[in-house]
Amino acid sequence: MAQEAADIENRPKELFKLPNYGYLPYGSFQIDLNGALGDFLGHDLFDLDGNQPIEGSILKLTGGLINVNSSDEAIEFYRGRGDDFQMINVVVCCYAFEERDGQLFGLPYHLSLRPAQKRGLPSSVGVDWIDKIHLERILDGNPDYMGFNPFSNAFGLYCVGEGMPVNKQMCSDVIGFVYNTYFLASKYDKSDVLDPGLCTSLLGESKALLSDYRKFRFSRYFKPFDNIEPVKIWGCDSPIELFLLQAMHSFGLKPTIQTHILTDGTIFPTLQTMWEGGVRTKALSKTITEVDFYFAEQRVAIFVDSVAHHSSEEAIAKDKTIDDKLEAIRIRSIRISGPDIMNSPIACAQRVFDIIEN
Repeated sequence: MAQEAADIENRPKELFKLPNYGYLPYGSFQIDLNGALGDFLGHDLFDLDGNQPIEGSILKLTGGLINVNSSDEAIEFYRGRGDDFQMINVVVCCYAFEERDGQLFGLPYHLSLRPAQKRGLPSSVGVDWIDKIHLERILDGNPDYMGFNPFSNAFGLYCVGEGMPVNKQMCSDVIGFVYNTYFLASKYDKSDVLDPGLCTSLLGESKALLSDYRKFRFSRYFKPFDNIEPVKIWGCDSPIELFLLQAMHSFGLKPTIQTHILTDGTIFPTLQTMWEGGVRTKALSKTITEVDFYFAEQRVAIFVDSVAHHSSEEAIAKDKTIDDKLEAIRIRSIRISGPDIMNSPIACAQRVFDIIEN
């Protein structure tokens, strides 16, 4: 049963000493999505607004122009086809905030899609609602989900308004900031869907890479929700990963999150960076492992090992095999246990810092 809002339980007390941990920073800030995810995925998510997906038939009706607000011609097209629309929010959670050249930035650790809901089920709106609403202003008031815990079934309470305080029972990392919002048409023609020009230009002329990209978009962005559980796009998988990440940031360490390392030594943080590098999705079959955190310059892989998944003889042997394979391609493995992180994430981060700096 989904909860409306909940904090992450059993937080290490020493993390509450970190800046903006139990409350949001005062004043405005930007979310550094491109810095965390890369330009390709950043551009892809930026384009998820208005009515989606963009279809060639609608583009012809509007003379080749697509705006966030639907044209009269597009509205009539949707009405004639009998479309309803699911409102879907792109939700970002941040692990820390930092100032750069006088501008404050939120640093993402998790990205997901969250449908609007009514009585615990995904809700839809009709064409008349789309026609009346000003879609370009849908993000006015900086909407967010209070108590958006990406590691549980607490999907957050939708709120609108700036400067909302966060106390120690609801920390800043469980505020799900709505980065973008789009409305998914129920009867779109898959064969008529157009691709974002900026992203496809990064893929070059490869039809195979474009096919991989399209499959991802249809399976993630354009698949209707049948429940309110968010769909993860990227990010940390557990609270102990988040706790270590926050502690490492206090030492000035900013690793890449969730990185694929392949047998030939190639390294990709996301599927999108694979495609941009000319590598197809099927190359993931040659993955040695997906690293929790990776320091590219030092070639150091950090694994956060929970007791539940890394204590058996079989799991220990598997981890040893992975470490040996990484060593063979000159990548050093560092494994940090969940209990050590829960006991003192700062001490664990100090250990990582000493390795990275020496």
